[in-house]
Amino acid sequence: MIVAQVFGATAMLWDGGSRVEAALAKRLKMGADRRTTILAVGDEVDVERDARGNLSIIAVSPRRTYLSRAAGQQGEVQVIAANAEQAVIVSSVAEPPFRPGLVDRWALLALRGGMTPYLCVNKVDLLPPEEVEREIAEAAAPLPHVLVSAKTGVGVKELHDLLRGRITVLVGHSGVGKSSLLHEIIPEEEISTGEVSAKNLKGRHTTTSSRLYHLPEGGIVIDTPGVRSVSLGPTTAREVAAIFAEIRGAAPCRFRECTHRMEPGCSVLAGVEAGEIPRQVYGRYRKLLLEAEVT
Repeated sequence: MIVAQVFGATAMLWDGGSRVEAALAKRLKMGADRRTTILAVGDEVDVERDARGNLSIIAVSPRRTYLSRAAGQQGEVQVIAANAEQAVIVSSVAEPPFRPGLVDRWALLALRGGMTPYLCVNKVDLLPPEEVEREIAEAAAPLPHVLVSAKTGVGVKELHDLLRGRITVLVGHSGVGKSSLLHEIIPEEEISTGEVSAKNLKGRHTTTSSRLYHLPEGGIVIDTPGVRSVSLGPTTAREVAAIFAEIRGAAPCRFRECTHRMEPGCSVLAGVEAGEIPRQVYGRYRKLLLEAEVT
């Protein structure tokens, strides 16, 4: 069975056709790693039924992939979703404004957990097409992307095609319209949607916990709560470089663990000077490197 939603020590499970409730076995709770989420949406679990017919989760299978973020001050790790193939980072061109730094963080976390990151830019009806493309190209990590509008329906089919037949986790800033897009794709599901506050242009949370949805034509989507910030935790320079194709594809540097900041024989710095690596891309790399807790 697959975990569809978590409520403390209980969870809603999906068996491929229906949803059933199960409690987390006491021995799992006692033996859990206190710093890492023991049960997350997307986890595959084994269950057993007692004499009264109640289900208990007795084992959690090893995760093939995961999406997690740092939480708290003691090295805690919050697992947001498990076993997804891809992470679709939903942003918006306006209301709320495009947040390239948040896109970069989600891309890094997706790659760290073995998922392929994609960018979905919503609300493209609010800006001219050329301005939308320019903002993406100049501000964010170069990810494969789809441009959509939940309001007009533009690009929704392309997004649907990206989700079909795959296990996907949707992440993004509060108010970017994840739930509205999901409602367009599976209108038969009851999905809460909300507005953006006109006072501060920040989104209202409409999804309060991660939840799994099954696409009728095949595929699974895990919708996650909107966030306003993402903590990476301990991060290597190599992880930061991995989300920028131009930097990742540069020739080997003189030093194996080069941070591409000032080291002699750095091929990335040479590429920037030669115009082979765009300065705006290198600028995004440096900014994320400085903000991350690099190890």
